[in-house]
Amino acid sequence: MNSAPGRWVLFCNAGHEMKELVDIVNFNGDASCLSSANWLLHLQGKKYSSLCRWLLCYVKYEKKIVLGLTGSTIADISQFNPEAIECINENPDIFQIILRPFSHDISLLRSNEGFELNFELGRKIIESELTHCISFYLPPEFMLTGQQIHVLVKMGVRGTFLNPQRFSEDVQRRLPQKPYLVRGVLGTYLNCIPCDGKLTNAYLKALYRFDASEWNLKLRDHPLDTVYSWRDGESCFLVPDGLEREAAWLKNESEGIARRFVPDHSDFDLVQTTSEIDAEGYRSYPVHSFSEWMKEFRMMGYIQKLQDLEKCLKNLSAEEWAVWLSAIGSDVLSAVEKRDRLIELFSEKQNKCSEYRIIRCDRGFEGEDYLTILENLIQGNRPPYLKTSQAPHMKKLRARITCLERLLKS
Repeated sequence: MNSAPGRWVLFCNAGHEMKELVDIVNFNGDASCLSSANWLLHLQGKKYSSLCRWLLCYVKYEKKIVLGLTGSTIADISQFNPEAIECINENPDIFQIILRPFSHDISLLRSNEGFELNFELGRKIIESELTHCISFYLPPEFMLTGQQIHVLVKMGVRGTFLNPQRFSEDVQRRLPQKPYLVRGVLGTYLNCIPCDGKLTNAYLKALYRFDASEWNLKLRDHPLDTVYSWRDGESCFLVPDGLEREAAWLKNESEGIARRFVPDHSDFDLVQTTSEIDAEGYRSYPVHSFSEWMKEFRMMGYIQKLQDLEKCLKNLSAEEWAVWLSAIGSDVLSAVEKRDRLIELFSEKQNKCSEYRIIRCDRGFEGEDYLTILENLIQGNRPPYLKTSQAPHMKKLRARITCLERLLKS
C-alpha cells in the first residue's frame, strides 16, 4: 500500500461552504503506548523540547485546538518542562483549555468521593497553571455516570463531551448529533457536545501516511456546519518523525476549514432541550463497555485492592493521594489487557508504507509498584525506594507529589 506524500486534497470552493472545526484533544502523559522514559524524554530541552515544538506547530500555522491535559500531565510538565506551560499561556488565541481529572482513570469504578477528589484536584492544578480554561469537562475514556453528572453540575461545570463512536451501533442511532442536554440524577442536566469519532481515524491516517486528503474530504462533506472532532494529543509522539507528520497535517489542512473554540456560555445557544430529543433517544450518558480494559480479567485483584483503599481516601495525606491517583490510571489496565497496535506507516525516505508496531509499555508493573508503595505508606512504612529510585515512573510520581503538596498548601 503506497501513498505518495504531497498529494493533498483541498476543498472545492464551488458548492461547499466553509466548515467550522472544534478540535478537541485529549493529552495524557500516562498513555499506555507512551513509556514513562519516552514521556520524560519529550519534556527535555526546555523551549526546544518535543512538547514545546509540538505546541509551536499550532502557533506557527495558527490552528486553534481545545486542549484537555490531565492534571498528572500538567504536574509532569510543570516540574520538567515549564516552558511548555508558558507557551500555552502566551497563546490564548491558539489554545483553549478544558477541565480534566488529575488521573486519566476509569470513572465507572470510582465512588462519588473518589470521582470528586480526582476531578477537584485536576481542576485545581489546571486553574493554577493555565490561564484560559473554560468549565467544560472531558471525561477519560468517555465514561460518565448520572451520579457523576450530578456531581459536576454541583461543582459548577457547564458542559461535557461524548463520543458516540465508542458505543454500539444501537446506542449510536439513539444519540443526538448536535449539542444537547444530558440528564444526570436528581433532575440535573449538563450541556453535552457529541464529537464525530470517525474523524479520529481520518486524523491518524493523515499522521501515519503524510496525507491529509481523507481528513479534508470528510470535513468538506460533513452534514453539520460546526464539527467537533476528538483525538489523542500524544499520537505523534508514538511514531518516527511524529512532529514532522503533525506539522505536515496542519500545514495542508484545507483552507475551507475554520478552526473554532468551544463557545462560551453566552454563545452556546444550540443546546437542545430534552423535549427536542426523539422519544426513543438517549437522554442519559450511555454506559461504556469494560471489554477493552477487562478482556482476560487479569487485573481484577488489582482493581479490588484499589477500591478497598478508596474507602479510606479522606484519611490519606496529599502524598498518599498522589500515589493513589497514579495507581488508578486507566492505562495501567490498558497496558495489560490491550494488544499492541499494528499500523501502516508511510516513510518519506523509502517512499512506501510498511507495517509498524506501536507497543504497550510496562504500565501494569508501574501500577503494581504504586499500589505497593501506597499500602506501605498507609501502614506507616516509608520505603527508601520512594525517595531514591531513578526509575522514570518514580520520577513522575515524585513530581506529582511535589505539585499536589504545593497546590494544597496554597
